[in-house]
Amino acid sequence: MLEKLPKMSARDAMIALSGRVPAHGEQPRWLKSIADRLGISIRMARSLWKDEIKNPKHWAAEKIRREVEIDAARKEAAELAQQYQAIAGGMRATDENFYSTEIDRLERLARIIGGLDRA
Repeated sequence: MLEKLPKMSARDAMIALSGRVPAHGEQPRWLKSIADRLGISIRMARSLWKDEIKNPKHWAAEKIRREVEIDAARKEAAELAQQYQAIAGGMRATDENFYSTEIDRLERLARIIGGLDRA
């Protein structure tokens, strides 16, 4: 998905950011939530949604794509942290004494990557 971001339209990025298309009658609240999240005006969000801003390099369109990229990176980091925890759990079940150093390292990495700990 990250490879598609420069080509992603602002409308597609807004859908990716919220996780869904607004339901009938929900568009004003949906646009407000996106605008609040990005720190842009509701009018700017509506203009991007209605494709009134044609320039793909417009600052607001780039801001939306950047936020989608950050969300994707966070999800990827959470998945990786989960994998590290699973590996550490398997090592603990096999022989906790033998693998104690590696288990500690994997759990520390999982906390750092998962955002629970600062490096």
